This record gives sequence, C-alpha cells and structure tokens, in this order.
Amino acid sequence: MIGTKRIVYLFSLLLIIGLILVHLRTRHMQAVYEMVTISEQQQQLRHKLWQQQILLSGVLETPEKIKKKVQELNVDLVPPGNEENQSDQE
Repeated sequence: MIGTKRIVYLFSLLLIIGLILVHLRTRHMQAVYEMVTISEQQQQLRHKLWQQQILLSGVLETPEKIKKKVQELNVDLVPPGNEENQSDQE
C-alpha cells in the first residue's frame, strides 16, 4: 500500500511541475506578444521610411530642381549623342 508520505511527495512534485508549466506558458505568451509588437513597429517604420524616400525623391529630382542645381554649379549640360560626348567614350 502507498504511504501517506509518498502520496504527499508525488502530489507536491505534480504541483511543482504544473506551476513550472504555467510559468513557461506565460513567458512564452509574453515573448510572442513582444515579437508581434516589434514586428508591427518595424512595419510602421518601414512605411514611414518609404514615405520619406518618396517625398525626398520627388523634391530633389524634379526637372526644375536639377536645372536650378546645374545653374548654381555653373555646369553646361551636354545632350545625348553630342560629338564631344562620343569622342570621350572612344
């Protein structure tokens, strides 16, 4: 017959194992929540970066801006197919 001490010991072990499992499950759920939160933040930051790149691209690369920059630098534009351009490549 199983003694009382043995039953108390087995019950205590099962209780401890159950508490450890609950603790591990809770930690796992917290980690998953953190991963999802970080992933959402990353997606928002990528979207924000993309919007800023589009904005900068539109502002910095318009024909008017390029023409103004060329005039500021006092540089002549050489159209494609110009004789000077072809002689430099040969």
